[in-house]
Amino acid sequence: MGRIFARMGAMYSWATPSYMLDHMSFPQIMMYYDYGLEHEENKSNILVGRLAVGLFGAKEQPKKERRVRGDGNQTPDRAAFHKQYGERIKRPEGGGS
Repeated sequence: MGRIFARMGAMYSWATPSYMLDHMSFPQIMMYYDYGLEHEENKSNILVGRLAVGLFGAKEQPKKERRVRGDGNQTPDRAAFHKQYGERIKRPEGGGS
């Protein structure tokens, strides 16, 4: 358990041994531990990839384009929104249009 507490403390600043023992169940501790290890692994993979590109000129994989529905126009249709939800929109007293 000591190694788990030490690793948790390194990954999360709030994860003191006393806090974990007093406020968390063992499955919760293990869940945070697993998520933290997964996050650290992802960070290291990104770092190694960036180093390979920067130092050795490795080919970067092309970034995937964001998929957009429709014609790509992301401007909201205010009139249609107010027609659909106008009665349900709550505004502060004397504010908003």
